[in-house]
Amino acid sequence: MAQSIRWAFNWKEWDPSEKEFSRAISCVQLEEKDRLDRFVFRKDVRASLVGRLLIRKFISEYAHIPYDKIVLARNKNNKPILENSGVNISFNVSHQGSYSILAGELRDVLLGVDIMKLEYTGGKQLSEFFRIMNRNLSPSEWKEVYGTSNCTEAEQVAMFCRHWALKESIVKALGIGIVTDLKSLDFRTNSKLVSDKVVCDTVLYQEGVKQDWLFEESLLDSEHCVAVALQESGKAPESQNKMFELLDYNELIMNTIPIHSEDEEYVKKYFNKSEKP
Repeated sequence: MAQSIRWAFNWKEWDPSEKEFSRAISCVQLEEKDRLDRFVFRKDVRASLVGRLLIRKFISEYAHIPYDKIVLARNKNNKPILENSGVNISFNVSHQGSYSILAGELRDVLLGVDIMKLEYTGGKQLSEFFRIMNRNLSPSEWKEVYGTSNCTEAEQVAMFCRHWALKESIVKALGIGIVTDLKSLDFRTNSKLVSDKVVCDTVLYQEGVKQDWLFEESLLDSEHCVAVALQESGKAPESQNKMFELLDYNELIMNTIPIHSEDEEYVKKYFNKSEKP
């Protein structure tokens, strides 16, 4: 049976020392290091850095490629890919809220993952936000979002975030970018998300036709939902029902090999950035 890997790391709670950050940044490729340097805020550097480290950890441990020999590139949609390996693995990362996450498969599949924090911080009235976003959800999806007459705003926000994570997961799996007509991706949920359980009965329709995909949904905690989209050879594979495993810093950095020398000036520059706006 194929093996599924699901990892999460709480980057928001990770307050690295200069030594920890210096070590971590030396373990990603130079072009990724330069890309991270362009972020204005420390929080964005950490969230993206953790994503890169999760990818390298997955490839090194499961594709058995020496850590310092892994070469990552990006496809035309800016999705990280393993270059010229000939290894049948699939992976995708996402970060939002407090976590960076990775979904990996030891097989060649279409795979996309997305995480959403179950909150609305847009400033406008929620009804106005939903009006602006109207064209991104189908009528049946909006019916799920609005729920029953006694549905609270928090419940509406949570269902909206759930649908958004589902849409992002398949967009990333297909590699088609945000130009997609999101309204045409019509998701029908059948079960509530509960802690410590993977929900696999959500169905996708396009133009009224049921699509052959597997969607694995779960809660990382009470504030974050995750959606994983999977398709193998044009069909929905069997779910491995794998919950996301929360890694700590030592597990994240275990067996890493620095790719370049540590950079004192880079580290100083990171710590001089503001944490957030």
